[in-house]
Amino acid sequence: MFCSKTNTLQLTSLILRAGITHVVVSPGSRNAPLVHNFREAGMQLYEITDERSAAFFALGLMESNGGHPVAVCVTSGSAVLNVAPAVSEAYYRSLPLLVITADRPQRWIGQMDGQTMNQDNAFANYIRKSVTLPEPDAYSDSATTRDSGMTLRDEERWHCNRLINEALIALRQYGGPVHINVPITEPMFDFSVPQLPDERLISYASPLTSPASFALDASMCDVWRQSSSRMLIVGQMLPEQATALTVPLVRLAMSGITILAEPLSNLHLIPELHDYVVTDFDQLITASASPELLITFGGHIVSKRLKQYLRQHQPLNHWHISPIGEVADLYMNMTSLLHATPQSVLSALMLEMEDTSTSVPTSPLPIVEAYAEAPYHLDAILSSLPMGYNIHVANSSMVRHLQQAMIHHQLTYNPVFCNRGINGIEGSSSTAVGYWAGSGEPTLLLTGDLSFFYDQNALWNNFVKSPQSPLRIVIINNGRGDIFSHVPGLSASPHLDRYIAAAHTTSAEGAAAACGADYARVSTPSQLASILPGFFDMNPSVRILEIFVGYRL
Repeated sequence: MFCSKTNTLQLTSLILRAGITHVVVSPGSRNAPLVHNFREAGMQLYEITDERSAAFFALGLMESNGGHPVAVCVTSGSAVLNVAPAVSEAYYRSLPLLVITADRPQRWIGQMDGQTMNQDNAFANYIRKSVTLPEPDAYSDSATTRDSGMTLRDEERWHCNRLINEALIALRQYGGPVHINVPITEPMFDFSVPQLPDERLISYASPLTSPASFALDASMCDVWRQSSSRMLIVGQMLPEQATALTVPLVRLAMSGITILAEPLSNLHLIPELHDYVVTDFDQLITASASPELLITFGGHIVSKRLKQYLRQHQPLNHWHISPIGEVADLYMNMTSLLHATPQSVLSALMLEMEDTSTSVPTSPLPIVEAYAEAPYHLDAILSSLPMGYNIHVANSSMVRHLQQAMIHHQLTYNPVFCNRGINGIEGSSSTAVGYWAGSGEPTLLLTGDLSFFYDQNALWNNFVKSPQSPLRIVIINNGRGDIFSHVPGLSASPHLDRYIAAAHTTSAEGAAAACGADYARVSTPSQLASILPGFFDMNPSVRILEIFVGYRL
């Protein structure tokens, strides 16, 4: 029977599945649940009282078994620091030592409680990866369902599983050492669980030489051939990255794979893909559209609905491609991490498609697109936008509105950029101005009022005063943070406008005058239609167009 603590059960199950069966253990009460579970799971334990000696003993075991990972498990407090000499030895020799430390609850750290110290990243500078596991047992299953479609406790279980997988992948990537810190709250000694959970182990595939060279192994070939429905989701990419994938993406699309890609992917720059790529996620997903194989790569995805859908309707297999080997488990169902470039993996899939003798026939998923109506101003702007302009878009409502508007505009010659790394509203204008100044190319910034006013200093520089090419800034001013109008339940707060959505009566006219930019303002569709024909000419100047929506000064 196993200890009932969820994080100890998950850890035991996963290190066993990862093939780690030799564990050196030192005495202690806080790590007793771990030691008990390791022994119950049939692992080979080596009891060494002195933690310093125990960790070096583990290195010796590793040397005797050809460098296969070995774990050392110690209790909380100063016992953790006693293994540091062996950790540093393992670091400089790239030995896969898995250090497992039991810990007191985080809320008691620094409160003069016994055997407590800050164990997070205790081996800084001498560790390849360090994680502290959550305690899913601290949350009730009756908790409110979250964005993921799970209860908070289930979400914490996924978090715990993901962190353990990240540590085990780092052990394989770098050779170790790796640190897993396990807080365990009392009571600790309920040994009533009859079997270990069936935990998801994320497989790790890497090229032999570099991320630019990759080949499918036998198991991946089997998954590819046997999947009757395949979906490819392409996240944010630079234009050059997108167009470099033209050949494999077109080949995959023609084979029947369903490709989902938002405008930030810049796949709209590839005319051959226009008839194949689905660009509107928020209105198209149906309950029958869960793929057997999901492949993802690229940067961030804007659509919240797509994330929620795929978390709740999980594919049988999910391969995530990462050139840096990062575990980004956005949809909470990754089964394989491919440490490679998208080009190398897609090229390998093209080679696999040449042998179709054993493949299951594949057809596109039954997706029905029902487009949301785009805001009139963005539709009019994109209709007037000439080729040659680069589009920079601010975060929050603006990037979402642009996605709706671009459904009806292919814009094959207009790359799209957005600061989606953190998704903040700050810096969008400065990034656009920096691109404009560096490239010398016509640039359009689409921004909201809060984002623009937050970053007005983007126009405080010599480049704006002596423009070499067109810079056009369109501000959608609705007098508040529009995104807050769409957050469920927030409208119930009487403090929404002033303290949350930052309602204001500010205009950009003064900012335009301060930097010497041309300025115009409109508030109706007819006014907008009259000004757009000459707005996007190629005159090297800075022009600001402020569109007031549902708002008057």
